[in-house]
Amino acid sequence: MKEAKNMEWTDGVGKALSTLGSVISKQEKARHDKREDYFSDPMLYVQDLNTGTSVLLVPDDNEGGKTKGRGYRRCSSVRQRIGTKVPPKLQVTVLLDMVVGMLVPKEEDRMGPLGEAAYNRIASAMIEAQSAENWLKENGKHASKVNEIIEKLQDMTWTERSGDTLLNMKALKMEEAVMNEKEILEAVGRPLQKEVTQ
Repeated sequence: MKEAKNMEWTDGVGKALSTLGSVISKQEKARHDKREDYFSDPMLYVQDLNTGTSVLLVPDDNEGGKTKGRGYRRCSSVRQRIGTKVPPKLQVTVLLDMVVGMLVPKEEDRMGPLGEAAYNRIASAMIEAQSAENWLKENGKHASKVNEIIEKLQDMTWTERSGDTLLNMKALKMEEAVMNEKEILEAVGRPLQKEVTQ
């Protein structure tokens, strides 16, 4: 709907329509199951009463794509795999505490020279590794085991996310401020359906 960017709109119209759209979208979600995949053809008439700008929002002529020629499609929710969300700082904290803890005598509260030296050495190596692209390959003595642990830390987990919403609409500038149903349908190339009487 790039056509609307060259039209004259009052400041705040975009935000107002966005807020309204959010409310309407919540209403739509409440009507449908999240596993449902559905289509529709929205037709809207929007007018800025300050500037007189008015547009008709209708499905585009494009027949292909994921919308299959329809104006709107909401896809069903999908399950996807993502990395386990363990904060980097927590990972480092746990590893440091456990590694150095192995060097300190059991049930010992104080930090001896060996433990202090281990902390300092690990901290120095981490700082050095930040600026060395292949630090593990060049300096690591247990690369395969380290990589195995890293893979466990970055293990994948399943999560569910909302389905995509796809729009295939265009904005037609309307010259007349007021249009009847026949004129609107003629503007978008759709015939007026005659009412069937018994």
